[in-house]
Amino acid sequence: MHFVWIAIYGFFTLISAINLLLMRKPRPEQGQGETPSLVFLIPARNEAENLKRLIPALHAKVYVFDDESDDGTAEVASRLGATVIRAREPLPTGWTGKNRACHELAKAVTEDSDAEWLVFLDADVRPKPEFAEGVRSLAKEVGSRCGVITGFPEILPGRGIEPLFLAWVGWILLTTNPYGLVSRVRKGHNRFTNGQFHAWRSDVYTRLWPNEAVRGAILEDVKMGRLCAKEGVPIEVANVSSILAVKMYGTWRETFDGMSKNSHEITDSTPGSLFLGALLFVIAWGWLAAGSVMPWALGLFLLSGVLSALTVKAKPWAVVLLPIAITLGGVTILRSLTWHRRGTVTWKGRTYPSSSK
Repeated sequence: MHFVWIAIYGFFTLISAINLLLMRKPRPEQGQGETPSLVFLIPARNEAENLKRLIPALHAKVYVFDDESDDGTAEVASRLGATVIRAREPLPTGWTGKNRACHELAKAVTEDSDAEWLVFLDADVRPKPEFAEGVRSLAKEVGSRCGVITGFPEILPGRGIEPLFLAWVGWILLTTNPYGLVSRVRKGHNRFTNGQFHAWRSDVYTRLWPNEAVRGAILEDVKMGRLCAKEGVPIEVANVSSILAVKMYGTWRETFDGMSKNSHEITDSTPGSLFLGALLFVIAWGWLAAGSVMPWALGLFLLSGVLSALTVKAKPWAVVLLPIAITLGGVTILRSLTWHRRGTVTWKGRTYPSSSK
């Protein structure tokens, strides 16, 4: 029985190693010459400060949806040369703000532009100088067989112990799904997009209208990944940490609240969230039950954390405390379930009805 734990943690280590080694990386030098055209779409609600950093770094056509901001978001975006689209009515019932914003952006862009790729970015991402060419290189390399390109950016830490409250997210994504292997063998489906950065071939987006299809989902990126699997649209999940970074939260409390708003939608059911939360507790401390092979089990567990942290260039000190980080993941999922069971979830000044079953 003790060796079962070796097998479990060995599996996590193997998948994280596969992703570190095999996930495709952008090669900006190959983005030169005749390459696919792209346009950037940014949903923004009170993001004036982030847009001051983001828009000048893109060096391309940018569209911004001003989602009823009151901090001058539209004025900042317009001054920086972006095409601004404003909400024409209050948020319709059944939609989340981000889904409405992305859907309206895509409608406007496809009427106004003949760009081959629609690149959606969260306002808190921080592109590096090679970003645009890096995206073009990925589109040139895999665009003929993939309708969607997404990926993992570098994770910039918040203050204090904030990385500990976020480490479980990257770990669970990069140790359970062999994105790199799926890409290389072209079998299976990743069923995943990352809402911070996802690029859609224009013809694919306008065939599926994915943000409209998942209009009420708070965890819309995962739902769109599942939609692509259902519709047979391949997704390339790349390691874009060399060209893109993101600072999601500043403090541990912001991270705890931010992840609590949507973690329940990983399973979107009460039994599913209870099971996943409990499973993370077992994974976090199961190595203690490994008897004589406990040091090996713990070593493999921590190694999986090191490999996933290397992929997204996360802070290494959180790896030493990986059991605590994964425990916090379980707590977050159960807290998210509690929020949804109450019937409403509040985020960015809006309250959404729960879909909890």
